[in-house]
Amino acid sequence: MEMLFYTKGTRSKTVSNRDIRWLSADDYDTFCEHLILCGQHILDETIWKRTYEDGTVYCGLFVDGKMVARACVEKYSLNAWEVADVRTVRQFQNKGYAYQVCCFVLNYILENGRTATIRTGEDNVRMKKVIEKLGFSIL
Repeated sequence: MEMLFYTKGTRSKTVSNRDIRWLSADDYDTFCEHLILCGQHILDETIWKRTYEDGTVYCGLFVDGKMVARACVEKYSLNAWEVADVRTVRQFQNKGYAYQVCCFVLNYILENGRTATIRTGEDNVRMKKVIEKLGFSIL
């Protein structure tokens, strides 16, 4: 079962990693390389482009030119946007990268005056720690 968390915070968190950037619709190959590193199937390019047309945007954290962590902002309502699809390549886990990409997306959501939400499975202990550190509360 998934748990939903939210925050209406106004204080931006600090992201220490300068190697995080927003992806564009033109970053399809980069995103696919990341999917492969995560052990996931490649996304069809038309779905990738439609995702951007629908307003969902991804950020990636890069180490030595490879995207090793990602998160996106899903703009699912006028007032609330979600920090979503958080993934870190297995070899790069436990280095704070999930926190950093989530923080990057959270800042964007708060700077745009929206309520931020995030969800995870109730048994996902690592992600629940990230969520707590970001200052989210259970809905």
